[in-house]
Amino acid sequence: MPETVTTDLAKRSGRSAKSWRWPAVSRELGLVALIVLLPVILSVMYPVTFRPHFWTGDNFAAILRNLAFEGFLAIGMMLMLVGGVFDLSVGAMASMIGVITGWLMKSVGLPVPIAVGGGLAAAALGGFLNGFIVAKVRVNALITTLGTMGIFKGVALLVGGPGITFLPESFSKFGQAELLGIQTPVWLLLGLALVAHYGLAHTRFFRQYYYIGSNPRAAHLSGINVERMQILAFTLMGMIAGLAGIVYASRIATATSTLGDGKELGAITAVILGGASLAGGRGTIAGALIGVFFMALMQNVLILMRVPSEWQSIALGAVLVLAVAVDSVMNRNRKL
Repeated sequence: MPETVTTDLAKRSGRSAKSWRWPAVSRELGLVALIVLLPVILSVMYPVTFRPHFWTGDNFAAILRNLAFEGFLAIGMMLMLVGGVFDLSVGAMASMIGVITGWLMKSVGLPVPIAVGGGLAAAALGGFLNGFIVAKVRVNALITTLGTMGIFKGVALLVGGPGITFLPESFSKFGQAELLGIQTPVWLLLGLALVAHYGLAHTRFFRQYYYIGSNPRAAHLSGINVERMQILAFTLMGMIAGLAGIVYASRIATATSTLGDGKELGAITAVILGGASLAGGRGTIAGALIGVFFMALMQNVLILMRVPSEWQSIALGAVLVLAVAVDSVMNRNRKL
């Protein structure tokens, strides 16, 4: 590796580390402050309609259950955005893999472990397809994943119709089991988050994504196989999305063909709120989880306040636009 290239990469990565670390931390802390203050303020302002319903163990358990699905997607999306790419097909992927797994169990009659393995293999294949088109064929990630989103949605509807119900009891028991009052999907999410955090924060292999997201050309000149890493990121994202679809189907004992519609936007919003950037090279798994918790909390608050679903959609869309706008301003400031 030429010494000048190595020095250049070190300087770039050093600037990158300083640029992503402090804004990400400040954004995470700000989000934590909002998570703490929002319920307190609403409890003071609306003691009759809000306080008695929010501050209950059942409500907190419901928040955790509801964040699990998008939490899986957010972990994968954080890995993608750190590496400078994104995947809009993850919601459709989750739907497709859920119904494929349900179909393998109910229509084909495969045992649960084999059906789950088959579903995850299909998810890895779909993710690999996305990565190959983006990295090797050089088609823009936006166009690629918009196209495969339509393909995955169509496959989900062809295989499962409106949905596959009455899945095997041994399958549904796993997703509905509880430990310390918390359902299995939440524990799985925490386990995956720990593994992902260790990989991004403490392993040389996965920390390459920060270099790739900060400056793909410099990373390539330094000897990093950018194409291979991008394909791996898409493949892992596909598997994580597939796992999310399988786990959700297990929790509700039904594989729904439209389960993931629009969930990719929620995942992107959560990770940007948690410190990631559309420009790449920045973000943490902890930030992704904080962002997901904030989004779940906000949705829970809107429901408790009896805000109509139309206005809930408007509010969540506004949060996405605001998060991207803040990220854009931060990126411009760093370039000055």
